Amino acid sequence: MAGAEVGAHTLRRLEAIADRALRDAGVLGVLPTPLEALRAPARVHAVEPISALPEPVATAGRRLLGALWFEERVMYVDERQSLPRRRFTEAHELVHALCPWHEAVLREDTEDELFRPAVDAVEAEANAGAGLLIFQGSAFAGRAAQAPCSIATALELAREHGASRHATLHHYVQTHPRTAAMLTVGRFPRRDGSLPVWRSVESPAFRRRHGRASAHFPLGLLPGTALHALAETSRTTSTCPRESVRLARRGRRFVAEAHYNRHAFLVLLA
Repeated sequence: MAGAEVGAHTLRRLEAIADRALRDAGVLGVLPTPLEALRAPARVHAVEPISALPEPVATAGRRLLGALWFEERVMYVDERQSLPRRRFTEAHELVHALCPWHEAVLREDTEDELFRPAVDAVEAEANAGAGLLIFQGSAFAGRAAQAPCSIATALELAREHGASRHATLHHYVQTHPRTAAMLTVGRFPRRDGSLPVWRSVESPAFRRRHGRASAHFPLGLLPGTALHALAETSRTTSTCPRESVRLARRGRRFVAEAHYNRHAFLVLLA
């Protein structure tokens, strides 16, 4: 799914679908979202372990975490995942079931090199929609905006919604009304000591004013910079260190915070 993004129009469409499903299931405002209640609006009749798939699925050597059998309306989920990850996988498959155009795309028999962009697009939509189901649709942004824009706020929201910290930070930034961005930074230094910036997610306000956050760090987080020191500090503390930084020499100043999840550094700019 690398490179696939969900446009603003499609995101609004997904938001409307998520809000309607939550209302129809009677779980709007119920935390954490009881995903089993959303199976009825999605017309999913059963959830089975991934090992029960009736036919082998080509995964190019990757572990298959979830699948949806459209004809039988049966969902398959790998139960070996952590609970937050399993919830996200189930929500992802529910979105496939809720979006009528997904079935048409995913069941089409077309040459892979021609069809791959369409598949990547619907998988990106399913990820975005999964976040909307787990984080209670359009209500999340307003709730998040009432508290300080910080990693502490996002981590509390993760606990309340039964979601992973990484997924919550991603959704938190992506839907926040303020100018905010999150960098996902590799934990292993490169030969020059820099830390690689793998990807970024931005709020609409950040994207309009500053573009892609990752584009400001083409060489990664360089040794001797405030963000590099911030990330390294987060390795050895349970709190989220913070620092005032600029994206450019005379650019706007941001408050940066870092959280280390043992896999990567999550750096919030707000």
